[in-house]
Amino acid sequence: MSKRYLTLDTDENLSITEISGDDPDGSKLTKCLFELSRTSDTTTHFDLAIHTREAIAAGIAGHRPLSLTAEIDDSDLPSDRTFRDAWEWVD
Repeated sequence: MSKRYLTLDTDENLSITEISGDDPDGSKLTKCLFELSRTSDTTTHFDLAIHTREAIAAGIAGHRPLSLTAEIDDSDLPSDRTFRDAWEWVD
């Protein structure tokens, strides 16, 4: 089963991310969060030593604070995508 990662976008809509290939140390997911958090900063290159998930969640200059809402299996996603703009995540 594939894992999916849920975050909220700037409009509080649910965003679903899938990481291709293995990500044993979570660096691909962390870089994805960094990219998704961008607002006005379009030039800073991702640096895992600086741009940790904690730093991204707290907010970096030119980025909005962003953290994972949930990590789920692909089977947890609704199969009916007709109304996917109305999907909500409830713990």
